[in-house]
Amino acid sequence: MSRRASPRVAAWVTVGMLLAPTSRASAGDPRPYEGTRATPAAEAIDLAPASPSDVAAPAASAAQPVPPPRVEANGKVKRISVAVGLSPEAPGNAAEREWLDHLERSARVSPSPATSVRRLRPGVGDAQSICRDRKDDVVVLIGYVPRRDDAVLLPYDCLLGVPLGIRALAAADEDGLVGALWAEHEELVRNGMTERRRLGRLSPRARAGIVAGVAIVVIGVAVGLLVANALRDEKVVVKVAP
Repeated sequence: MSRRASPRVAAWVTVGMLLAPTSRASAGDPRPYEGTRATPAAEAIDLAPASPSDVAAPAASAAQPVPPPRVEANGKVKRISVAVGLSPEAPGNAAEREWLDHLERSARVSPSPATSVRRLRPGVGDAQSICRDRKDDVVVLIGYVPRRDDAVLLPYDCLLGVPLGIRALAAADEDGLVGALWAEHEELVRNGMTERRRLGRLSPRARAGIVAGVAIVVIGVAVGLLVANALRDEKVVVKVAP
């Protein structure tokens, strides 16, 4: 009986193989099965780096920004002349000279207004006499006041001709010292005080030209007088009395 069944089984296997669906791909076929959907390009994750314009700007720092330099009407940065030194009553000991170094440094690094600083030689005089030269806008001296043993800062406004607020010696280390003094100056101007007229500072070449011009004028006048005396007619009148 087994011999009769084997042809029948072989026939059914052959029919099954012929009727098997051909839509399924082989296991080694890399293509997806029918009915599956590949991920569209629009749905792909973009890993490209964002452009600088797409990156949000960092938050502003909470620290207080440095004030911008003051600008004059002609567009130039405001720059004032500051003289620092020792007052006549200061003996000029080592401690005072060290504080003078600190004062000069803080005046030079003033953020606003910008400064040009000169250091006065010892014994140059008081602030009023220094301001008469019209070289400085503000004079700051290390000196003493009555009923106080410690040295202090004695600022003087040359443009207005008035003393400014006295500061403790520790203020010589503050970079904003000149800015505070100039704020006092501007407050006095707003209250009605008038600055003295500024004199333009001449360059060495301009000063040499003025000196040469004055010398030529003097020499010309002297030569003219000599020529005039040489060409002048001299008349002698002889009067005979009886």
